[in-house]
Amino acid sequence: MEAISVDKLCRDYYLKNELIHAINNISYTFEYGKFYAIMGHSGSGKSTLIQCMGLLDKVDSGKIYIDGENVSSLKEHSKNEIRNKKIGFIFQDYYLNNTMKAYENVMLPMLINDKYNKTDMKKRAKELLKLVGLEDRVNHYPKELSGGEQQRVAIARALANSPSIILADEPTGNLDEFTEKYVLEKLRKLADEGNCVIVVSHNPVIVEYADYVLKMKSGRFIYEG
Repeated sequence: MEAISVDKLCRDYYLKNELIHAINNISYTFEYGKFYAIMGHSGSGKSTLIQCMGLLDKVDSGKIYIDGENVSSLKEHSKNEIRNKKIGFIFQDYYLNNTMKAYENVMLPMLINDKYNKTDMKKRAKELLKLVGLEDRVNHYPKELSGGEQQRVAIARALANSPSIILADEPTGNLDEFTEKYVLEKLRKLADEGNCVIVVSHNPVIVEYADYVLKMKSGRFIYEG
């Protein structure tokens, strides 16, 4: 079943007066229940692609469909709603709020979701931290956590609103080998449970976990395997 589809997608920008085709006429369909790895050298366009698919960046031309709906030209408040309810983001830099405890960071996406009251939010945040093996770290601040633990908090936060699509940009880039394996296994499990998981990575280990490997160069997919 189709999760995200892009049709003739283009995103350009200028770097020192040089026109860069970050996304160059890409068309592709990502399905639920699959784990996709997008690989390529720095500057190949892979991070720009998932930022556009996640509605964090605009596109210059082409269309993006999420669950069959053309979301490319929606107004910003409508895009915000889709991001909040359907998409979970995981980044290499954890972007945790240093003044908040682990469970409070996980609660953040739920604050603008009328599905939860405050009691439910706290309960769900603790359940998600338990899911990523941090049940004994719920009241710790980010500075009291290791890098791997902070990334696991970020994963729990990404799952807060039960998104069906997970977009991850270099989620293991700052992790040791043990935590890297843990994170990739969690992402693999999310795909097996029916979610669409799309991960940008330089790490060749990811190939062992992915259903599809897409290699990018100069804003295009040059290989699918």
